[in-house]
Amino acid sequence: MPTTFKSRNAPPKASAMVEALRGLGYNTQTALADIIDNSISAGASEVRVEFVWAETESRIICLDNGIGMSAAGLDIAMRLGERNPLEERSKSDLGRFGLGLKTASFSQCRRLTVSTVGNDGMQSLRWDLDYLANSPDGGWHLLEGSHPGSEKLLEPLSDAGKGTLVLWEDLDRIITPGSTVQDFLNLADKVEQHLGMVFHRYLEGSRPRLRIFLNGQPIKPWDPFLTDHPGKPYNPPAFKHPSIQGIEAECHVLPHKDMLSPDDFERMGGPEGWTAQQGFYVYRNERLLLAGSWLGLGTGRSWTKDEAHRLARIRIDIPNSADADWKIDIRKSTARPP
Repeated sequence: MPTTFKSRNAPPKASAMVEALRGLGYNTQTALADIIDNSISAGASEVRVEFVWAETESRIICLDNGIGMSAAGLDIAMRLGERNPLEERSKSDLGRFGLGLKTASFSQCRRLTVSTVGNDGMQSLRWDLDYLANSPDGGWHLLEGSHPGSEKLLEPLSDAGKGTLVLWEDLDRIITPGSTVQDFLNLADKVEQHLGMVFHRYLEGSRPRLRIFLNGQPIKPWDPFLTDHPGKPYNPPAFKHPSIQGIEAECHVLPHKDMLSPDDFERMGGPEGWTAQQGFYVYRNERLLLAGSWLGLGTGRSWTKDEAHRLARIRIDIPNSADADWKIDIRKSTARPP
């Protein structure tokens, strides 16, 4: 017989809990990458991201052509903590905690609407943080439909007839006092760089598995290893773990500056520059988690990034079954080797 304890129901106050979740440490780039993870898991071959400037009414829209969700599926997707991270996932699943869609969005905006076209036709649900803050019962009020006046923003999905649309409104963490249209455009440029890096293996090739458009322009992949460049020194073949399936490592030494055109040299420096981009690149299901890190390795003193190793980049692939061993966090931005 199991031991019986006295207990009481102790749900968190919704507005307080959600405000706390906003501090998980996303930026706009990592938040949008988390949204696109869901699109890939839904089988999307095309994702369109739109940055729409309208001062305090500015918004960001992410529309994919995936399989969409049923009404019940959307309800589950919009709830926090509905899926247990210990559950076994499909090998192609890019998620783990069942929180990414919500926490990534809350980190950037106060109103999140998700609309989808699945077996039950078009369905829409939204979280409104101001509504939660003003709710006297502190409850978890998941609202139905779009915000009044925002119905037209869902029209691209209804016109497409399939897929899922994620709408961020009230961008209080992006549009702050003094923000200008140029700031918004500069942020879009950072997002373009980040997405091209994180999903480069999906975007590469003459027939890519995924195409991402930002304000109508295709995002180009950024391959950190300059694969097949004639100026690269020889790199050894990939190493496969002898007993754990799906773990693979491949070492690369990039060409010296003298072997690159000025454009290639500038491009291959990556978002953070040549010295900062050296080290390990950790991928899970070919999605980049960590770009340029020595992972805290080193005896006595951790290895540091220096000029002598600026051309060294090492690819590591892990399966999603290794998340716990590698201590993958909710944001999918940190990893530590077991």
